[in-house]
Amino acid sequence: MVKRGLTRDRLVEIAHEHVAEHGLDALTMRRLAAAAEVTPGALYKHLRDRKDLQRAMSDAIYRTVDLTDIDTAQPSVDLVITCCERMRAALLGFRDGGRIVAGSYSPFGAASQLSAVLRTLLAAVTRPPFEAGDLASVLRSYTVGFVIEEQAYLELESAGEWQPLVRTLLANGAPRVDESGDIIAIMTGDRDRRFTAGLRTVLNDATVRD
Repeated sequence: MVKRGLTRDRLVEIAHEHVAEHGLDALTMRRLAAAAEVTPGALYKHLRDRKDLQRAMSDAIYRTVDLTDIDTAQPSVDLVITCCERMRAALLGFRDGGRIVAGSYSPFGAASQLSAVLRTLLAAVTRPPFEAGDLASVLRSYTVGFVIEEQAYLELESAGEWQPLVRTLLANGAPRVDESGDIIAIMTGDRDRRFTAGLRTVLNDATVRD
C-alpha cells in the first residue's frame, strides 16, 4: 500500500493530528502508517525513525512561533520575555506540545531560528559572569517545563480527574505553603502572569536593566 504524494511534512501533520486525538503516548510508527494509509515501510522513505519523527514534530511546533516583529537590532529584556511567551503559546497550541519538544533537540530550521534569535537578544543584555548561551538554555528549559506541567493539569481537568486528585491530596495531609504558592494554585490561577513572573525572576540578576 503506497500513497502517492505523501511527504515528510504531511506525515508530521498526520502525526500531530493523531496526537491531538489520542495523545503522544499512543503515537507509534505503525499507528502513524495506519493513519497515513501506507505500509510501515513506506514511512522510512521520509523519516529515519521515531526520534526523527519527534524532532520533525518539534520543528513544526517551532514554526508557529511568530518572530517577524522581533527586532534583534533593538535588544531588550522585554523582547527576550516576548520570545519565551510566544514559545509557550506555540507549545500550548499542540496537544502534548511540551513533551514533544522536550529532549527532541531538533536541529531543523525553525528550532534553530528561535534559538538564534533568543541568543542574539541575550548576548546584548546578559551581564557577566552569566553567559547568553547558558541563559538561553535555562529559559528554554523553564518554558518547556512550565508547559509540560500546564498541559498535564489541563489533561486532568479535561478528564474530570483534577478535583478528585486535589481532594485526595488535601485529605492525605498534603501541606499547602499558602493559597498562592503551591502547584494547586499555580495551575488553577493566572498561569500567564505566573509564567512571566518566573521569566523575570530568572532574568533579574543575569541581565542589565532596560
